[in-house]
Amino acid sequence: MSDFMLKAILFDLDNTLIDYIYFKKETAKAAAKAMIAQGLPASEKEIYDKIFQVYEEKGIEYQKTMYEVVKQYNLEINLAEKIQQAGILAYLKRKFEVLKTYPDVLPTLEKLKEKGLKLALVSDAPRNKAWQRLIMAGLENAFDLVITHNDTEQFKPHPSPFQLALKTLDISPEEALFVGDNPGRDIRGAKKLGIKTCLAEYGRVFPEEDKADYVIRDFREMLRILDIQKENEFHLPKFKRVPERAERGTHPKEKIPRKSKK
Repeated sequence: MSDFMLKAILFDLDNTLIDYIYFKKETAKAAAKAMIAQGLPASEKEIYDKIFQVYEEKGIEYQKTMYEVVKQYNLEINLAEKIQQAGILAYLKRKFEVLKTYPDVLPTLEKLKEKGLKLALVSDAPRNKAWQRLIMAGLENAFDLVITHNDTEQFKPHPSPFQLALKTLDISPEEALFVGDNPGRDIRGAKKLGIKTCLAEYGRVFPEEDKADYVIRDFREMLRILDIQKENEFHLPKFKRVPERAERGTHPKEKIPRKSKK
């Protein structure tokens, strides 16, 4: 590719900028422990697994997860409510403790902005949840544009979220780079539109079905792969791919659920 200056970088949010799966695991552990303490007749591992089963069936953004878990035990209504609310409160408390960016995300974004690049967020998360996470992670002012599921009602790899970002930023696909952790959603969707792609390998949990143009193992490598000052072209030098690694998980049978399609 030549004769195009890179003008914008589009980022996924979960597992690209913030360690979302770690956050969901830690909050599930906290909720399970709190519900057991209030009388739920099960082990912490059993409840942890049931929480992730709900995520798998209903979607990881589902808002009645604790209710779905507790109702399986057919408890007296007030006992059930006490246990459910204990789980919700423990989840929220732990959420504020563990929801953070990967190392050096904000300073790296600031350096990218200093290079004159526009930065956009393109997330499958609901608008309210995306903004909650951005604020909690200190990224609420980091982007020129924020696009969430509410803006198009389509999940990646559908072209609509990517197209809306390009249109709003007034750039062509050749002038953009998309950075994401999910090969089947982020990488596939961007490549179909002719957008160069970069896989956030450090956050990947799904198989690498679609190959990205570039791979980073640490968010700070965004600065290394951008060579846009020496020539008026979009240059991205190749880096070695990271060896395949085992999927992260607390339990051998644990699955990382996809975002729900509402």
